[in-house]
Amino acid sequence: MKTGIIILLLLILLAVWLISEQRKLSALDENVKNAMGQIGIQISSRYDAVVALVEMTRHYDRNMRELVSCVREKRRTITAETEPEEAAEQDAVLTKVWKVLMETAERYPAVQNEQNYEKYRAAAESYERMLHTSGLIYNDTVSRYNQAISRFPANVAAGLLRFPKRAYLERKG
Repeated sequence: MKTGIIILLLLILLAVWLISEQRKLSALDENVKNAMGQIGIQISSRYDAVVALVEMTRHYDRNMRELVSCVREKRRTITAETEPEEAAEQDAVLTKVWKVLMETAERYPAVQNEQNYEKYRAAAESYERMLHTSGLIYNDTVSRYNQAISRFPANVAAGLLRFPKRAYLERKG
């Protein structure tokens, strides 16, 4: 009888510990997802500003017309569930387009006199800075999460509850 009570208490204690670890790891996992969601918002906002600039400059350079369709074709929605590689690819596309835009603005100074040019340029640069900050926050959050799931005894719970290691965001371009 005493052995049965001791085993039952140990099982209850194990269940309480496992639930506690699950809640901690879930909160860390949710933070990672929120950080990726924020990256998605910044990329989407940057896309909108860059597309507005491309639209504004497309009648100055024929290549810009092709760029408009290319940008729209490659646009992907970044959500909390998106893998960091895809977010980095979207950022790289925007960076390439940005370089073309700046070269076009240098070749055709009249572009810079277009109505709203400065507003969209400043917005795109602002979203780029916010995207950089969001990437740093994401990587810091992933670092905390990965450390938590690799420490004993949390690594046991993480393995049992299937909390995978997360990849870092590595910006391309």
